[in-house]
Amino acid sequence: MPVTQRDEVKRRKTSDSLDLRGKALDSKSAEQLAVMIPQDRRASLKSLDLSNSSIRDAAAASLAAVLMQCTSLESLHLRGNMIGAKGAGALAAVLEQCASLAHLDLRDNMIGDEGAGKLAAVLGQCASLAHLDLGDNRIGPEGAGELAAVLGKCNSLDHLDLRGNWIGDEGAGKLAAVLGQCNSLAHLDLYGNRIGDEGAGTLAAGLSKCASLAHLDLGDNRIGDEGAGKLAAVLGQCNSLAHLDLRGNKIEDEGAGTLAAGLSQCASLAHLYLGENLIGHKGAKQLAGVLGQCASLAHLDLSDNIISNPGAGSLAKVIPGASLKHLDLSANLIGDTGAGSLAKVIQGASLTHLDLARNRIGDKGAGSFAAVGATHKICL
Repeated sequence: MPVTQRDEVKRRKTSDSLDLRGKALDSKSAEQLAVMIPQDRRASLKSLDLSNSSIRDAAAASLAAVLMQCTSLESLHLRGNMIGAKGAGALAAVLEQCASLAHLDLRDNMIGDEGAGKLAAVLGQCASLAHLDLGDNRIGPEGAGELAAVLGKCNSLDHLDLRGNWIGDEGAGKLAAVLGQCNSLAHLDLYGNRIGDEGAGTLAAGLSKCASLAHLDLGDNRIGDEGAGKLAAVLGQCNSLAHLDLRGNKIEDEGAGTLAAGLSQCASLAHLYLGENLIGHKGAKQLAGVLGQCASLAHLDLSDNIISNPGAGSLAKVIPGASLKHLDLSANLIGDTGAGSLAKVIQGASLTHLDLARNRIGDKGAGSFAAVGATHKICL
């Protein structure tokens, strides 16, 4: 290792952590790691970050040999590498021995179903594991099933990120079947997993049994009105749910209406994302009809839908009595009339942030906000 690189490693390390992001490991990874992670540092090392370091399976095996000596390790970040099933297997052997590991980030690798299975085989022995990120790893229904089989044994797990995989309806069903056993799970991210109405339905059945869940991301899937209805039916039983993300699906006015009925029963919900769907003024009106009953709802995202002036008018009527602080209506079909309706009710309301960018608002509509105080942020 050149002196300049050695100096950089020294600069970026603290007494119990090493930040080695971007340090490319090649065919001589064993020698590189011996310098990067000195022998006298290993026993006390608590945090290691080797994200974006071009780590392939061979380098992952070399790293695993080093990690066997890092008996105090609590946080391991390996996102953005090229670790496959073999590398995941080598790391799994480490997990068995690392009782203190609480945070494992393997996002954006290539572990696939086989690698997920190898990790799953030891996860039940990771008593301290609280945060597991396996997003963007080519995991399908089989891998999701392997993970689901052990989730009930991961008593400390509160954050599970599987975004950007391929689990589909089948994988969603396998996860749903064990959610009732995940007593600590607070954050579940299934964004971009090809989940449709069927998968949303099976997840809904599981969510009603997962009392600790506070954050659910089902964005960028294939959920339509039917799936939205099934999720809405159990929202009243999700007593801890504070964040629900359904953006980028296929929800129309009918689905927005059934969600509205469920929202009125979900007292804890603070953030709702419905952007990039197909909700029009009828759906906006039905959502507006329950906003006054959603005492905790502070952030509502309805961007990139097809809401026009009547929908903006329906929302304007309830804003004074709602708890909303942030309303995103960007990229809709709202014109000067809708903008004027919203401008009239902002003063004195809880709303402090209104996004109307990329609509059909002209000078007249923009001028409606001239009297709005500096305490409000209006994006036009």
